[in-house]
Amino acid sequence: MKTVLRSMLFIALLGLSAEKITAQCTVSDIVIQNVSIGGSTPTTCTVTFDASFTIENNNGNKYIFIHAWLQQDYPNYFHCVNGQTTLPGAIQAPKASDLGSEFLTIGINNDVMPPQLLTTYTPDPSVPVTPVASITRTVLANGSAVFTLHGITVTIPVPCGTPVVVVADLWSSQSAHAQVAHCVNCGIRYGTGYVRVTGLANCSNLTYSATITNNTGAAINGTYAVYADVNGDGVFTSGVDVQITSSTAFNVAAGIGSTTPISGSIPSANLGQDLFIRLTMGAGIQNVVLIPSTQCAPLPVTFKSFTATRTNRSTVSLKWETVTEINNSGFAIQRNMGNNEWQTVTFINSQAQAGNSNSLLTYTYTDMNGSKGITQYRIKQVDLDNKAKFSEIRAVRGDGQDSRTIVYPTPSADGRVNVIFNEKNGTRDIILTDMYGRTIRQWNGITGNTIQIDNLSKGMYSLRIVTRETGEQVMEKVMVGR
Repeated sequence: MKTVLRSMLFIALLGLSAEKITAQCTVSDIVIQNVSIGGSTPTTCTVTFDASFTIENNNGNKYIFIHAWLQQDYPNYFHCVNGQTTLPGAIQAPKASDLGSEFLTIGINNDVMPPQLLTTYTPDPSVPVTPVASITRTVLANGSAVFTLHGITVTIPVPCGTPVVVVADLWSSQSAHAQVAHCVNCGIRYGTGYVRVTGLANCSNLTYSATITNNTGAAINGTYAVYADVNGDGVFTSGVDVQITSSTAFNVAAGIGSTTPISGSIPSANLGQDLFIRLTMGAGIQNVVLIPSTQCAPLPVTFKSFTATRTNRSTVSLKWETVTEINNSGFAIQRNMGNNEWQTVTFINSQAQAGNSNSLLTYTYTDMNGSKGITQYRIKQVDLDNKAKFSEIRAVRGDGQDSRTIVYPTPSADGRVNVIFNEKNGTRDIILTDMYGRTIRQWNGITGNTIQIDNLSKGMYSLRIVTRETGEQVMEKVMVGR
């Protein structure tokens, strides 16, 4: 589940009901994204994520409810066939005994403006309601509405990382207390654990590049399309975000860890905007991934510094300073412990009054981290309107690792490597050369403790690192095996 939720996988609706079209509650574009792991046990995984769906905007959807189960626990209360209920006439709303071992129940009062989250499942108050932080509704030009649920927290009855299929029912009611289901979308399936996608939007040369990694033993084929996050909310919304790359075929060879690269150009009108890569694979499986653009897009917060330092065997000290903050809600501290998956560790509220400041503000946090390997940290700065941007990445060594320069992974399988410099402060000039001595890349005046090098072809490279203050030079080998 951890892998899938972080890669935001879902399966499209299968054969939505024709007989229910008159009630106008057909749902599409279900997206799960912005997932963080809150905790795990040998049998459960607690996650927080955002979800969105599109539905007709009309008075018939007075109340909207969503339930979800693991596929093997699906009770099929609505006698679902290809997305439609086969029960005749009005259907009584499911009660606790009908829902069985569901792990998610969400209720929405769509009869008010703005819509509100229900704190009680009105058809049967004994059914617990899943916590959701907030809800927004966006009405599109075609008359449909996009509902976005922010901060859904749920405990799923499988260990984190387990590939599973989840089945959901979504139904709406026109009755005063939602005792009757008037419109049903059922058997909505989404899969877990198929692929992982990582990448970067490089606005300095108006290109993007990403890598699709296979998490299964079977070959995966499909298509991808790329969209620009035009409103900067970090949530993919069909009909709102602009498509910049048409549907393009891809294939990933069989075998866990097999990869394939994808890349393309970014229109100048979308300079600095984050991107969404939307993949469609066999049996309708889809994957929507946020690709950040951090190099040119201005942050609403201006950072003076951001450091991450291992202070002892079990803790890492994080410190950052801001010189300006505009409409800033706060900072989510995220870490990557070597599996290309970012976890949200905690959220630090802004010190600025009403989120605005022109003074130097200092923030600190101590992370309990006894990892033996490299850990990367970044800050997700969140506006008061929930828009977000990411800081630069900082890396720390694991417990017991010495202070030499570290290059990883080696060899690289996808043309991307990370470099962590020794822990001495200083300004560095860096030159990357190929096996023939030709200069491939060059960086001057680097003051941070890490850089990432990507889009390298197969071969052997040399990395020369010169510290300006001392003249000290270090040579490292870089190997790419793709």
